[in-house]
Amino acid sequence: MIQRTVVHVPEEISNKYRFVMVSGKRCEQLQRGAYPKVEVIVPMNKQGQAQDAPKLASFWSQVSVEEVEESRIAFETPEVTIYDYTTEVPISVE
Repeated sequence: MIQRTVVHVPEEISNKYRFVMVSGKRCEQLQRGAYPKVEVIVPMNKQGQAQDAPKLASFWSQVSVEEVEESRIAFETPEVTIYDYTTEVPISVE
């Protein structure tokens, strides 16, 4: 897994804030044990042994960003309902 600073925001997500929220929620799922939807290469430590990946938050965040970039994560956009409760009351000045 390579470190990078530029990400591609898919068209269906449409803004960076939603991209961060979706990838953050996916990162939480991965840390709790969800199966990754992309190929994962576990980093090695200095002794040549596989690191304990579930403890590496930065590792899972990179995996979740890659999953969202490749549009492998389904999400729903909540419907926003706007209620207009304003009423105009005449003010009498006497």
